[in-house]
Amino acid sequence: MNGECQHGLQHHHHYHHHAGIAEGIRPSYVKKLQWVMALAILYLVIQSFGSFYSGSLALMADAGHKLADIGALALALFASWFSSLSISPRKTFGFYRLEILAALFNGLGLMIIACIILWEAIGRIQHTVHIAGGSMLGVSIAGLLINIISAKLLYPDKELNLNVKGALFHIMSDIANSLGEILAALGVLLFRFTWLDTLISGIIALLVFYNASRVFRESLHILMEAAPKRLDVTQVEHYIRSLSGVLDVHNLHVWTITTGKEALLAHVRVTDETFAFQSAQNLENDLRQRFDLCHITIQLEPPGFVEETIIE
Repeated sequence: MNGECQHGLQHHHHYHHHAGIAEGIRPSYVKKLQWVMALAILYLVIQSFGSFYSGSLALMADAGHKLADIGALALALFASWFSSLSISPRKTFGFYRLEILAALFNGLGLMIIACIILWEAIGRIQHTVHIAGGSMLGVSIAGLLINIISAKLLYPDKELNLNVKGALFHIMSDIANSLGEILAALGVLLFRFTWLDTLISGIIALLVFYNASRVFRESLHILMEAAPKRLDVTQVEHYIRSLSGVLDVHNLHVWTITTGKEALLAHVRVTDETFAFQSAQNLENDLRQRFDLCHITIQLEPPGFVEETIIE
């Protein structure tokens, strides 16, 4: 069962204010994000000077990606701080959605940068430029080492938060970028294959776009309040209908509040014998255990209950 779901996120038809319902900034990943951001800034400085001195488009493209990484990490830390704020009567889910919005804009920004890099790479095909292969090789090796350290820091916490997962995608693509840059630098240094630099920069752009689009699609999926991909809502409905005393299920909704916090709302029509508070409690416990849901609201309805329909 998801450990994040045990801090007062359940209720029965009315609002409870729990100071500290939001769990606060999680040191397990926030401190690591800060370290990764510091390493990214350090390498951006090295890479910017290296790309200018060597004339490498691949290094320049990766510098643009690294700048986007820093922006992504800054937004992730900012969103994590906001999501730690307590809920209020006006913001009954707290600030959890800021994490998803940050991930959405990170993904969108990276896709735009990838398109710009690809356009520059296509333009350079028609021109031959001098590239200092030795400088390019040294900067690329330094980048590979920094990216490996960053990936090792983030990998254990990749499932805790969508922004951590997005940052890890960036770092993994950076590792691939660094390997490509090393290959291109060796080609330039040993064989004068300057076209390898242009080729690698184009590949970097495509990798950036692919990883960014994954984060963007997942964020959009959550913001549209679509059902979590891991759950089959039909199975949830069939399970509720199969329980003793249940006559009907309607208004069934399952959605994701933020990473690791999935919610369910359902109106369940039951027999007179089943219509009791304890029945709602038992049903919520069953759903929480069976489907690993976090925030559950069940409205029990007796036989013959008619919901008011408002026609706008």
